[in-house]
Amino acid sequence: MLGVTTITIREWLLRALLALLVAYVLFFSIGYTLEYRVELKAVQWLTATRIALLLLACGYLWLVRSEIRRLIDPFALCIIAVIVTGAASGLFGEKYWFTYLRHLFQYSFLLAFYLLGREVALRPIPHAAIKALSGTILVGYAIATVLYAATPGLQSGSYSFQPNLALLPIASGLTSGNWMISLLGSVIVVVGNKRAVYIGLSIMVAVYIAVMLERKWDRTVLMRFVVVGLTAPIIGAAFGFAVHALTSSMASFMSAPTVPTVVDRFTLQQTFNRGAQIDAAQEAKIDPVVRLTSARSAEVRVVWEMVKRSPAEALFGQGFGSQFTVEYISPNNYEPVRFDRDQADLAPVQIALTSGVPLALIFTAMLCGMVLMAFIRIGSASGVDFALALFSIGLLLDTLLGLHATNPVCWLALGIVSVRLLPDFTLECAVSSLKLRWLQQNA
Repeated sequence: MLGVTTITIREWLLRALLALLVAYVLFFSIGYTLEYRVELKAVQWLTATRIALLLLACGYLWLVRSEIRRLIDPFALCIIAVIVTGAASGLFGEKYWFTYLRHLFQYSFLLAFYLLGREVALRPIPHAAIKALSGTILVGYAIATVLYAATPGLQSGSYSFQPNLALLPIASGLTSGNWMISLLGSVIVVVGNKRAVYIGLSIMVAVYIAVMLERKWDRTVLMRFVVVGLTAPIIGAAFGFAVHALTSSMASFMSAPTVPTVVDRFTLQQTFNRGAQIDAAQEAKIDPVVRLTSARSAEVRVVWEMVKRSPAEALFGQGFGSQFTVEYISPNNYEPVRFDRDQADLAPVQIALTSGVPLALIFTAMLCGMVLMAFIRIGSASGVDFALALFSIGLLLDTLLGLHATNPVCWLALGIVSVRLLPDFTLECAVSSLKLRWLQQNA
């Protein structure tokens, strides 16, 4: 009777998590854009939803604690090390307790939903759940797109509503043969104005094409690398040509100036200057890398300065609750920019600052390695597994360039993929491999 009760509670928790995921998606996709029209307090609503999601996820993991050894893998162990090191390092030196708790919350959220994804992957995943989530994502972003178009000032090329979740309905549409859904999702990615997501879209479509060709003509995995390497740039350029042609024709038809899109941001030239007068002498002061990376290169310099300043900080980071200073010349108005931050955009930089350079390198290598192995083994995937693998592959670049630690969909998908496509990527397999090597060396 106790076992039946526990299973029932687990089922209800999963349903509650799915309902909250739907609410999260709507807040995430619509909230920031709607904030420009009405006072919605989107950040507060998103924070409350994330707290509720983490509590439900932890409650679910507590019920399945007997299976925790199966859920912990090397990547989860790396996240645990990041949390422990950052929490301990943050107890020394200057810190801000609110930021300390926020950093702890972010990494705990990442870990909880990655483990939740691994647990959910141990049983069949209804395709209806993925369709429902994908439909919600499309509806939310569609509303955000309408609000974006109806809000003067947002079309200057500087605004983005973070369209990374739109990659899920695109992947679901590709794998189920629903091209209309994939097309709608692609339009949202272009309007969303995020270069990393746009590149991820091109890679994702190229991977799908490569897998389809491989299944039709029985090609090797090596050929898949070649096909993706050749077709991804072509797909990206084709999207860009179509977007330019469409926006130009619409601007001519409506007698309006051409609205900049994400395609226009792939340049070292000035695309958005906030009314500043373009001057050759001023432009010469701008670091092209700052413009190309949206000032993320300044974050890398912060890590380099930390490494030179203190070997201890390089090894263990500055800890949770720490802040850092970003300095560069703005490519928008040519004025010096200097401000304090407690959250870096680059995932390796954020982990290096809170928990040390070694763990940042290990985290990045494991994340990229898992996605690479998923790409190698995606040929045997089908249905939900195929869609989530495509989604994780398309999301990799955006995750590295903007650590979305509190985006539950991203880490749920990666957790599921890690079990379905990488069944040997477990802590037990790693320990067994080390034991075997030790026995071979001492035989």
